[in-house]
Amino acid sequence: MPLTGLQIFKLLPNTNCKKCGCPTCLAFAMKLAAGKESLDKCPDASAEAKAALGRPRAADPRVTIGRGTAR
Repeated sequence: MPLTGLQIFKLLPNTNCKKCGCPTCLAFAMKLAAGKESLDKCPDASAEAKAALGRPRAADPRVTIGRGTAR
């Protein structure tokens, strides 16, 4: 299952250095969670963060049928 923005935020250095182009590490984490950014943009990411965010995740098991019913 994909990590949430908050889970990703906890793996980041939390320096708010803006080197990634985002104003805060939380903003960057939310973009990572949404798939709109790459961890490569964070030059200070730890090896632990790279390992956790680099490995493949299990697909979301929910399937939408009809008008949005999750099963």
